[in-house]
Amino acid sequence: MRFFVLGATGKTGTQLLDLALGQGHTVTAFVRSPQKLSPRPGLTVLQGSPADVPAMARAMVGHDAVFSALAPSMSETMSSPSKRTWTMAGHASNIIQAMKQANVTRVLAFSSAGLFPGQSLFVRLLSYPARHHMTDLKAMEETYRASDLEWTLVRPTWMGAGASDAYRVAPGALPAGSKALHFRGLAKFMVEAASQGSHRHELMGIGR
Repeated sequence: MRFFVLGATGKTGTQLLDLALGQGHTVTAFVRSPQKLSPRPGLTVLQGSPADVPAMARAMVGHDAVFSALAPSMSETMSSPSKRTWTMAGHASNIIQAMKQANVTRVLAFSSAGLFPGQSLFVRLLSYPARHHMTDLKAMEETYRASDLEWTLVRPTWMGAGASDAYRVAPGALPAGSKALHFRGLAKFMVEAASQGSHRHELMGIGR
């Protein structure tokens, strides 16, 4: 399959590239800083921004699925979307426009399990500084869900460093007893869901 990856230089994006290429897929990485990625068989690296819809659409043509591994910096998660130059919801809208122009229908993106109801007081306190980011993620999800694309939205639990690709998923909730997930596990689920054509129009919780 041909995959189009946004956010390919980030922690999840690099794992998406590694797993997809390792499985024999071809990948286009559409990134602001191409120099951060080394040449690899099956990988095409194009310089660009999710803010540029026409360029993104041209680059997407002929792909089977789009992965959004976009994420703000730590400082950006603490600031109001109105004070930022970009938002997750805004980029989602741009991605949808580009996909329609390119005639690509499959998209997979992740947000946060912090959006699930019933969080413990401890989790709510830890999430409070990033409340603006959580609001932005919720708007991003609603943008994808309102589109006519074949979307899969993934809400991972706490993400930690590590090399494990283990994961467990559940529709509309975190799997019971979920442990911190490694970035490779999130990427593995996304690649498998895209390549198998599973979990279309589903909101999935994922943990380890």
